[in-house]
Amino acid sequence: MDRPEEYQITLLIAIGTVGMLVLAIAIVVFMVFYQKKMIREQLKRTQLEYDHQQRLMQAELESQENERRRLAADLHDSIGGMLSAIRVGLSTLSKLSPEANIEQTKQMLDDTIASVRRISRDLMPSTLERFGLFHAIREVCERFSATTQLPIHFYEQGEVTGLDKSKELMLFRITQECINNTVKHAQATEMIVGIVAAPESLTIVAEDDGVGFDIEEQRNVKRKGLGLFSIENRANLLGASIDFERDRKKGTRVTIIMPLKHEQQA
Repeated sequence: MDRPEEYQITLLIAIGTVGMLVLAIAIVVFMVFYQKKMIREQLKRTQLEYDHQQRLMQAELESQENERRRLAADLHDSIGGMLSAIRVGLSTLSKLSPEANIEQTKQMLDDTIASVRRISRDLMPSTLERFGLFHAIREVCERFSATTQLPIHFYEQGEVTGLDKSKELMLFRITQECINNTVKHAQATEMIVGIVAAPESLTIVAEDDGVGFDIEEQRNVKRKGLGLFSIENRANLLGASIDFERDRKKGTRVTIIMPLKHEQQA
C-alpha cells in the first residue's frame, strides 16, 4: 500500500472521528437544551397550578367574608332592631304597669342584644373599615380581655397608610384566629399582641405563656388544625412569612411578617 492511500485512509478515519465527535456533542447539547426546556415547562405548569390554587383560595376567602358581611348586617339591622324594639315595648309596659316585674326579662334581653352586637362585630368589624388595622386589633384585644378574663396586652409601633382593605382584613383575621386559639387551647394567664410597621414590612406578633402546641401534630389533625390552616392560607395569600417559635420553654409565639413593597403611600 503506497503512502497516498495510507494518507487517504488516515484522513477518512480522522474525518469520521471528528464527525462522530461533532455528532456526540450535538446530541449532548440537544439533550441539555431539551432538559432545560422540559424543566422550564414543568416550572411553568407548576406556577400555573400554584396561581390557580391561589385564585381558588382567594375566591373562597372572599366568599366567606361576603357571607360574614351579610350575616353581620342581618344580625345588626334585623335581629338587633327587633330586639331593641321589644325592649322599648317592655320599658313602656313597665311604666304602664309598675306592678309587673319584668326587670329580669329586660336584663336577659339586654344581654341578648349585647351578644348579637358582639357576634356582629366579630363577623365584620366596623372599626377596621372606619379606622384601620391598628385600631381594629386594639379593639379586639380589649374585647377579648373583657369577655374572657385573659389579660391581652397590645402594643403598636410605626404607622402604615394606603394598605389594601382586603389585606387589612386578612391580617385582622390572622390576629383574631391567633387570639381565639390562645383563649380556647393555650390555658394561658396572659397574652401579648403587637403590630410593628417598618418602611418595608409589617410585623404582627402574638405571644402567650400557655401550654404551647406541636405544630406538626396540629397540621396532621384535621379538625384541630382548621385554625392553623386558616392562618397559613391567609399568610400565603399575603406573601407573608409565618413563624411558630418552637424552642420555647413555655407558651407560643407566632410572628407574621408581610412585605409592604409599594403598599405605603408617599
